[in-house]
Amino acid sequence: MIYLVGGARPNFMKIAAISRAFEKYEIEYEIIHTGQHYDYNMDKTFFEEFKLKKPLAHLGVGSANHGKQTGMIMERFEELCMKMKPEMVFTVGDVNSTMAAALVASKLHIPIAHQEAGMRSFDKKMPEEINRIVTDHISDFLFPISPQDRRNLYNEGIAQDKIFLVGDPMIDNLLYYLEDTESPDIVRNYILVELHRPANVDNKENLKTILEALNELVPHCEIVFPLHPRTFKMINEFDLGKILFDVDYRREPMGYFEFIRYMKHAEAIITDSDGIQQETSVLNKPCISIRDTCNSQYTIDYGTNVLVDVDINKIVSAATYPIYNEPLKSNFPEQLKMLNDGNASERIAKIISERNK
Repeated sequence: MIYLVGGARPNFMKIAAISRAFEKYEIEYEIIHTGQHYDYNMDKTFFEEFKLKKPLAHLGVGSANHGKQTGMIMERFEELCMKMKPEMVFTVGDVNSTMAAALVASKLHIPIAHQEAGMRSFDKKMPEEINRIVTDHISDFLFPISPQDRRNLYNEGIAQDKIFLVGDPMIDNLLYYLEDTESPDIVRNYILVELHRPANVDNKENLKTILEALNELVPHCEIVFPLHPRTFKMINEFDLGKILFDVDYRREPMGYFEFIRYMKHAEAIITDSDGIQQETSVLNKPCISIRDTCNSQYTIDYGTNVLVDVDINKIVSAATYPIYNEPLKSNFPEQLKMLNDGNASERIAKIISERNK
């Protein structure tokens, strides 16, 4: 029995693709929900939309600072593993749930698999970077999504026989559902915005600057801005809502299917999300990432992704460029094209199935 562990929105999107492949290969699995994200639209909706099986356990951790949250996940997940004795713990992504579950499994001598292994920003101020490094160095099956990520693992001295280059289950989902997405009911061309990272939304001056930049974009293009719960909270806390008087912002986040529908038909996407950077490069959509670093360098080297600072002029310039000029097109080398073919999860399932015979 394999435990697929998730706690945040991107985790369940990856788990959806992996679980479909596990079912095809008749691999027994259960989903463990740590409860790291407790908002209805950030987890339960995904179980309904993706027809995921009900979690075997919901650890009910909720929001807390990093140490407390990680500790609670470890305590509750350890109790579950000691009682149920899974044969493998499969972690995805880079959130606190990822590292906490891997640490528990390591100390209980349960084999660990990590999807998205080797992703690096080389910025240890990011909690996700610490989560990635720790998880990778105690895992038994490492599944990087790109040759660059595999190279990072090699450079850190991780045994090559543990590393399997498979591609990205997030792209599996994107391609699996993309044909069912029609153009949204919006008249003008638009830019889609998704922001949630603490560096952008928990800092009043940074958030104010970004919102002012969005308002300056309105004469050029419609702005569609579904608010992440964290972003909505901080806009209210800092009393910045009045800046968005011309922006189509929404108090609730979009579901996955609605979001990819808007992403597919957008002029450009402004974001601070890792996963969206990868999806836009596959879709040939210009992506403006308000970030200091990029965890997926290939999206910059070969894709549509550009990094910009928290600066009004830079954000506006980068976002208007694809409106008035020929936008960047992804130029993936053949190996990256093959890895983004929608079959990454099946490659994962096949490797695990063969190793467990």
